Amino acid sequence: MESYLLAISGTLITILCAIDLIYTTFAPRGAGFISGLITKSVWALLHGLYKITGSHAMLRIAGPTIVSLTLFGWVMLLWIGVFLIFSSTDNAVLSSSNNQPASSLERFYFTGYMLSTMGNGDFKAGTDILSVFSSFMSFTGLMLITIAISYMVPVLSAVTQRRALSIKLAAIGGSAQKIILDNWNGSNLKQLESQLDSLEQDIALQGQMHLSYPVLQYFHHNQRATALFPNIASLDEAISIILLYFPKDLQPGQQHLNPVRKAITSFLESLNVADPRIAKVEVPPIDVGQLQERNLPLLSAKPEDLYKLENRRKILKVMTEQDGWSWSDAPQTLFNKKLDLPELT
Repeated sequence: MESYLLAISGTLITILCAIDLIYTTFAPRGAGFISGLITKSVWALLHGLYKITGSHAMLRIAGPTIVSLTLFGWVMLLWIGVFLIFSSTDNAVLSSSNNQPASSLERFYFTGYMLSTMGNGDFKAGTDILSVFSSFMSFTGLMLITIAISYMVPVLSAVTQRRALSIKLAAIGGSAQKIILDNWNGSNLKQLESQLDSLEQDIALQGQMHLSYPVLQYFHHNQRATALFPNIASLDEAISIILLYFPKDLQPGQQHLNPVRKAITSFLESLNVADPRIAKVEVPPIDVGQLQERNLPLLSAKPEDLYKLENRRKILKVMTEQDGWSWSDAPQTLFNKKLDLPELT
């Protein structure tokens, strides 16, 4: 009876591991049960430490740690599952020199060696069926481990693209009101059109990247200029101010404004932040104080429009704060002052 339990347990663990690995690496919404559990556990731990220490270093290691532990978890589960199968009978693994049954440690060694190569010949499968199974698992194990390692390549590439987009967003202004002020030409905001056109595709692509690789949202950058979430939030808040407070004829053309707004909407939908806590989040009123000081021609926002945007702004606030930034962060300088002219920093 015990041998059947070992064989069944090993088979289930192996199948579960393979399904989770393949689903995470190939599915459009890439997060299986195992990888998702590792991701949530590591992030909860490191985010808790961040709240205690206030150190962004806790969040900086989250992404690499999650990817590394996910890869390690897949390898170990596959190894343990096949090991249990080879432990189901006494003669499943034999010594090549004297045909004596292998010990548990030797079976574990044989299983690990077999999953990465066909071994060096010091142990062998005890029956013809298990020999065929060994060959099959050697091929399958090598393939799955290769897929798991290859999973890291597009993730790291997406992290680089994410940093580049963040810097592009930060260069526009960094805070909602500064984006508007820097692009006010004295009579309207048409100057913003060319910058919006260059952002639509990049934001939409990042949304799809986050959908395919949910682990991306746990890659944290401790410099505000390279932190995507607060920069996305600032741009979206700037667009909200433009839509609510500026006359239509002073706004960027709708053909420039709408695609970026919809790309941000798609980006927000790709993130795992829409939970029951959103309803309890409080967001401050939209701040237009700096714009009023500069005497820009502002309208009064309609209360019903402000209400319609409330849930959107709650998601942006949660997204920003989960990444270790404050919703009220409005830095005037995001880049090194020592490396450029004062008016350009």
